[in-house]
Amino acid sequence: MTIGLLALAMGILLFWAGWNHWRHRREETVNILEGAILDATGAEPLPLTKLDWFLKYLQGILSFVFGFLFTLMGAVIILNELEML
Repeated sequence: MTIGLLALAMGILLFWAGWNHWRHRREETVNILEGAILDATGAEPLPLTKLDWFLKYLQGILSFVFGFLFTLMGAVIILNELEML
């Protein structure tokens, strides 16, 4: 039951991350660590390359796929433990 709940929680977290990445996919965002370094040095962020944009899209898509798989796996494990399958 614990493994099922952990898989379900991981699936929901991954699905949420995928949704968040997909919603902001066209924006040039800077993560917290990079922003702190740029603030401390006073430098400007480098423009995103085509590889950066591709990886941004890939991260959103993979988060959706793995989020769905983990959620499904967690639901199946929980239902199997409750003997509903």
